[in-house]
Amino acid sequence: MHFKIQEHYTHDDRIFLVIEIVITFICMFIPLILYLANGHIVESSISAYVDMQDSFVFGLLFGIAGMVFILNGALYFRVEQEELRNPNQKLVLSNNNYDKKRAGKWYNVILGLALIGIAIFPYNRNLCVLHFIFAVIFFFGSAVVIFFIHDPEDKWKSRFFAVISVVCLFVSVIDDTILSLFWAETIALIIISIHYILVSYRIYLQF
Repeated sequence: MHFKIQEHYTHDDRIFLVIEIVITFICMFIPLILYLANGHIVESSISAYVDMQDSFVFGLLFGIAGMVFILNGALYFRVEQEELRNPNQKLVLSNNNYDKKRAGKWYNVILGLALIGIAIFPYNRNLCVLHFIFAVIFFFGSAVVIFFIHDPEDKWKSRFFAVISVVCLFVSVIDDTILSLFWAETIALIIISIHYILVSYRIYLQF
């Protein structure tokens, strides 16, 4: 498959592309890396890997993922400042893409802080309620983002994936014998990855 970055987009968009590809791979492979680091053992949830022998891997993955999300949000803030200094730059991209940038500055920072919060407050230690709050913010917040912020051409695909993500998480909480929380979270992370792939495909690449 041949692809190239569309030349009529800005240098900032090339940076966004790299960051969003990094987010895609981190989200997609967090469960696999934890599984391998834990001696090929599937835990009840991704959060449960905080108790594995090499628990630093858990903190490292979530720390890196959180900082990449925050960096992505910071880039959106930077673009907004560039627009204020150079109003004509807005004409380079479509209004839909710039709407995404304006919204992205907030949701990426919030999702990144939520990931870091998940790592800082383990599910089975003091202040564990904060762990669950951050987990809800990240997973359900991501579903809301996927449902509402997407390219119009991906409207129904995005909404379908967002609903599937929420349904899987809901089922696992109600009855984990049907679907364990680990697999529900894994599905949700893959769906988040698909979202960023669609974003990169629609905004930055030509296939």
